[in-house]
Amino acid sequence: MSRTRRLLRDSFFTLILEKGYESVTVEEITNRADLGRTTFYLHYHDKEDLLMESIGELVDDLIAQMTTLPLLVWDREISQRDAFPAPAISLPFQHVARNADLYRIILRGEGTYSATRRLREIIFQASNELVQVFIRRENLTINPHLPMDVFLNYLAGSWLGLIGWWLENNMPYPPEEIAWMFQIIFVRGAQEVLGVKPAS
Repeated sequence: MSRTRRLLRDSFFTLILEKGYESVTVEEITNRADLGRTTFYLHYHDKEDLLMESIGELVDDLIAQMTTLPLLVWDREISQRDAFPAPAISLPFQHVARNADLYRIILRGEGTYSATRRLREIIFQASNELVQVFIRRENLTINPHLPMDVFLNYLAGSWLGLIGWWLENNMPYPPEEIAWMFQIIFVRGAQEVLGVKPAS
């Protein structure tokens, strides 16, 4: 990202957090960035264009990191007895911590609902893969008490809700600790709801 785009983005995010998306004007963004309005329009059509580009880059970055995890990392034992969370669970929390301002904006519903929906889709896909890897590694069978799409959507919503609370309270726990707590809830809940049993 160019220096100019970064200045515009950072100014925009700061203003949204101060006064809300709807109240921010292009003139305020450029004034805060110490740039001219012409410069803004060389890069973006309007403030929604700037927001959507930023969200797209965030989502693409998280997807890239999740999909490049080696199989052995995904395949790590997931247990409530672990002192540390599985990398596939801790990585999204670390990503949120590094991009806290933009996640705050997305989870507040500022500007667009599509960003929250896209995040939910990513979590749904990653959670499904994690469950399948765990089942294969342990040679388990499952007899879900609920449809899988219901379970995975509930899981995604729970993650977003926890992230929202964590951010609004200025991240009172480090990323690895909140990920570990989420992992405990995830494993215990998943085993019960999915009816997990060792393969005979």
